Amino acid sequence: MKRRERKSSRKPRAAGALLFVYGTLRSTSGHPMHRKLRAEADFVGGGTFRGRLYDLGAYPGAILSRSNGDRVRGEIYRLREPARTLGALDAYEDRSFHRLKATIRRENGDKTRCWIYLYALPVTRFRRIVGGEYVNRNA
Repeated sequence: MKRRERKSSRKPRAAGALLFVYGTLRSTSGHPMHRKLRAEADFVGGGTFRGRLYDLGAYPGAILSRSNGDRVRGEIYRLREPARTLGALDAYEDRSFHRLKATIRRENGDKTRCWIYLYALPVTRFRRIVGGEYVNRNA
């Protein structure tokens, strides 16, 4: 007699796109856009990105770095509806930032690919945040 497999009535969870945030979109920022992100995404954990962070005034900007010693600290989110959320974030970030996929090191040491918004303009006139942590930039 063949055994019947039971089908689950639950839909399989879609993997969803991952997004790495390091500034006003972080949970500690208190910014309204973080609340929008939190409503449309699930927190995965902390991580770091190989880059340099700059204080642009009201918000930070990160750029790529070739040095493993240059790390930007942030948070990883899994987007429930990536196209919709990324569209809204693209409009929020404007032309000063461009979105691309980058390798993020999770807190446990694993690496993953995430969307990230990088600053697209020259940073020469801005102060570098050496520790790579926007939240503690004035410490």
